[in-house]
Amino acid sequence: MRRLILFVEGEGEADAVPTLVRRLLTEQGDWYDILLDNDPFRVGEVNKLVKDDFREWKRKLGAGLKRSNVGGVLLILDGDVAKVGGHAFCAATVAKSLAIAATHVGAGKRFSVAIVFARQEYETWLIAGVGSLAGQVLPDGRLIRSNAKAPEGDLESGPRNAKGWLDDIFEGGYKPTRDQAALTRLVDLKAIRARQLRSFRRLESAVSILLEAIRCDRPIVSPS
Repeated sequence: MRRLILFVEGEGEADAVPTLVRRLLTEQGDWYDILLDNDPFRVGEVNKLVKDDFREWKRKLGAGLKRSNVGGVLLILDGDVAKVGGHAFCAATVAKSLAIAATHVGAGKRFSVAIVFARQEYETWLIAGVGSLAGQVLPDGRLIRSNAKAPEGDLESGPRNAKGWLDDIFEGGYKPTRDQAALTRLVDLKAIRARQLRSFRRLESAVSILLEAIRCDRPIVSPS
């Protein structure tokens, strides 16, 4: 079995992203031949990875490749930064630069890699599906407001405090380390898709192409 390892930004995503990726893989059918690694690497925000010629990103990848039988790597970062490396942030451009940097440690030859930016934050995806969470009870007994409804308009278009927005929809507020994975388990993925978020479509595409590349043993780099 080939291993798919995950790289995420923070502690909350370290619990939530494996849950989300597992759900997406399961939707695509039987993935018995792929081992989804449940211990993601936490890498911090994107500016930490790109400085000094991507030194930290390459170092983290090298550490990941020490795990057995790695077939693919998926990096998911928040896209709520204004600048990366002194330039205005563009998710597509920065994702390509991270993908190219990964080729220097064997991506495209020894293993596959895909880079995804959540726009604006991982929580934006949860907000897109919040209507499906309304009235539900979290594992610790807190209730999500029955009238919870996502804002109108393009959720990805501008800076917005997604964590702060979630903080208002249930008792005790929102803490990523406590709630991100729980909400990821509960949210209806169809409700997220209904909001036509480009970043979520990109995530689904990345998972699909990584699955195919690992199965066929044809390493890819995405975006290329």
